[in-house]
Amino acid sequence: MRSGEEIMTLDEIRQQLKTLRLYYADKGRFSSAFKVLPHKVTEEAERYAAVIRSAPLDLYYIYYELYIKGLTQEATAEELGFCPEYIRQKNKKLLLYLQKNLGKGVN
Repeated sequence: MRSGEEIMTLDEIRQQLKTLRLYYADKGRFSSAFKVLPHKVTEEAERYAAVIRSAPLDLYYIYYELYIKGLTQEATAEELGFCPEYIRQKNKKLLLYLQKNLGKGVN
């Protein structure tokens, strides 16, 4: 975990989001395994959840669709009735929001 002053790169955030997406894709199975052999992904999931709960609702929803439900940007666009470019733009705003707020601790 980084100090509150150090800003994560967007690539670091993307990598953590990939890990969180995998975790949420099969959370039940991972949770059972983590009871025997703990993993830091649960701390990361809590950290991201603490930050995203204060996010603007549109970014919260994009986070939920892409990283909790595990949909692709194209599938999210189709499900929500938007063009894929709009979802890409919202995801970029989400990444910037996370970059700005992850170092601040729980909101």
